[in-house]
Amino acid sequence: MRYFVRSTRSQLKYTIPHIGRLGRISSIALLTSIPFIAPGKPFYRLEMTTETIVQQRTASTTRTLKENAPKAAVEKEKPEEVKKAVAALKADRDVVRGFPVTTPLIAGLKCFTWEEVGQHNSQESCWCYINNKVYDITTWLDRHPGGKKVLLLAAGRDCTDLFISYHPFTEKPAQLLAKYCIGQVTTTEFPQYQPDSGFYKEVRQKVAEYFKENKLVSKDAKPGLVRLGFILLVAALAYSLLVYDGGSLSWSIKLLAAIVFGVAQSLCLMHAMHDASHSAIGPNETWWNFVGKFCLDWFAGASINSWHNQHILGHHIYTNVMGVDPDLPVEKEGDIRRVCWQQKWAPAYRFQHVYLCVLYGFLALKFRIQDITSTIIDHSNGNIRVNDLGWKETTGQILSKLVWLSWRFILPVTVFHVAPLPFLCLFLLIEFVTGYFLTFNFQVSHISPLAEFPDGQGASFVNEWAQSQLKTTVDYAYHSWLTTFLTGALNYQSVHHLFPSVSQYHYPAIAPIVKQVAEKWQVPINYLDTFSEAVAMHLKHLQAMGVHEVLHHH
Repeated sequence: MRYFVRSTRSQLKYTIPHIGRLGRISSIALLTSIPFIAPGKPFYRLEMTTETIVQQRTASTTRTLKENAPKAAVEKEKPEEVKKAVAALKADRDVVRGFPVTTPLIAGLKCFTWEEVGQHNSQESCWCYINNKVYDITTWLDRHPGGKKVLLLAAGRDCTDLFISYHPFTEKPAQLLAKYCIGQVTTTEFPQYQPDSGFYKEVRQKVAEYFKENKLVSKDAKPGLVRLGFILLVAALAYSLLVYDGGSLSWSIKLLAAIVFGVAQSLCLMHAMHDASHSAIGPNETWWNFVGKFCLDWFAGASINSWHNQHILGHHIYTNVMGVDPDLPVEKEGDIRRVCWQQKWAPAYRFQHVYLCVLYGFLALKFRIQDITSTIIDHSNGNIRVNDLGWKETTGQILSKLVWLSWRFILPVTVFHVAPLPFLCLFLLIEFVTGYFLTFNFQVSHISPLAEFPDGQGASFVNEWAQSQLKTTVDYAYHSWLTTFLTGALNYQSVHHLFPSVSQYHYPAIAPIVKQVAEKWQVPINYLDTFSEAVAMHLKHLQAMGVHEVLHHH
C-alpha cells in the first residue's frame, strides 16, 4: 500500500444508492448515533445526560489515574475519589451541554464546565484549557513572548491543538504553564481529538532538527518581505493605470490593469498576510500585527480580527468539521451549497457545480461585509464565539475600511477626476478577480473527494488532530515553483496545517520530512500532480454531492 496517495480523476469513486437499503441504513445509523438533539439547537451540538458522561469518563479515569494524577493522588488511588470528581457534573443540573473530554479526569482537582471557562475571556480574567486542564493565564498576558493579543484571541476556549501547533519545537511553554493550572474541565464546547499517538511528536522533532542543523529561522521575514515588495510594486503600477485619465489609454489596457491589480491583491493576502495571521513572519507580535493589518485591513479593506476567528480558531483546528469549521456550511440544511455528507439534500444542489462557479467571485465582497456583521455585531463567526475586541480594535477596524474605500474609489473620482461609473465597473472587476483567485485556491485544498469530512456529532473525533489534518487536506504540484508562488504555498496544505506558525517559504524543504514520517506511521497524504487536477476534483465533488443520497467513500 502506498501512503503518499497520488490520485487522478479516474480514481474517483462514489456510491450513489438511488434505491435499496444502503441509503436508509446509513441515515438510520447517523440518527441513532446522536444521544439527543435539543429543539432549537444546531444539529451538531450534543446535549448529553450527566449519567452518560459519568459512565464514559469513570472507567478510563480509574484505569489511568496513576499516570495522570499528582503523586499524592497516586499514593492513595481510590475509585471513589474519581467518582467525586465527575460527580461535579451533577451539581444543580440534570443535563450538561457540550462534549466529554478525551483526557481522563484527575481526582481531587477542581472541576469546571466549558461554559464556566468561557466566561473568562477578557484581559481582566483570561482562562483557557488544554486537554482537560484549566489555566488562569491572566498574569501571564503582559509577559507572553508572543504578545497579549494571541492569548486574548484564545481566551475562554479549548486550546489543546492550538497550543501545540503554535509551539511545535519546544516543550518549555508546556512546562511553564503548569504553575497556572487551577482545575480541570469536564465538558468541552466542541468534540476533542484523540491524544497524539506519537506521529505529531516525531514529525515536530524531525522538522526541528532540520532547522537546527541548517541554522535557519522558522519565522524568517526576509523572503516574505521581498515578495511583498514585488507584489505591491505591481499593484502600484496597475493602480496608476486605473486612475490615469489622460485619454490615451484604451479600455482594454484598463481592463488588464484591473485584472492584474485583482491578482496582486490576492497574492498580497496569500503571502504576507497569511503568514502574519499565523505569527509566521518576523519574531514578535509587532511584526505580525503591522504586516497583517497593513495587508488585510488597509490594503484590502477586510479585517485581520475576523480572519483570526474564522481561520485560526475555526478552520485550522476543526478542519472540515461541519458546524464548527466556519469555511463549511453551519447548518444541516438551507445553505446555498452542499459539500458535506451530513447536509440534507435539496434539488437545487444538482446544479451547484455550475452556479457556485459564478458565486465564487463574490467572496471578496462577502468578507468586507461579514467582518462587520459577524465579528462586531453578532460576535460570532459561524459557531465560533468572537471575544469582545474592545473599543480601540473596533474603531480601528471601521476606520481602516473607510480609508480603504477612500483610496480605492473616492480619491480617484474626486482628485484624479476619473469617470465614476466606468471606474466602479473596474472596481467590481478587481473584486471579482480577487474573489475567484482566493476561492479556488481555498476550495481545492479541502472541498475534494480526496479529503475527509470528520463526523462532529460523536462524543469525540475518531482521529488525533495531526493525522486528521492530513486526511482533510489536499496537496498538489510540489514540483512547480510557479504554482507555489501563485498559491502562496497552499499547494503544501498538509504541511501548512501541521506547522501553521512556520513561514510558508520553508514548506518545500520540510514537505519530504513530513512525507517520510507519514509513511512510517501509515498516514496518507492526499496528493495531485497539478492545480488543474485539483480544480477538476473540486468540481467533481460539487457535482457528486449534488446527487440525491450520495454517500462519500474514501
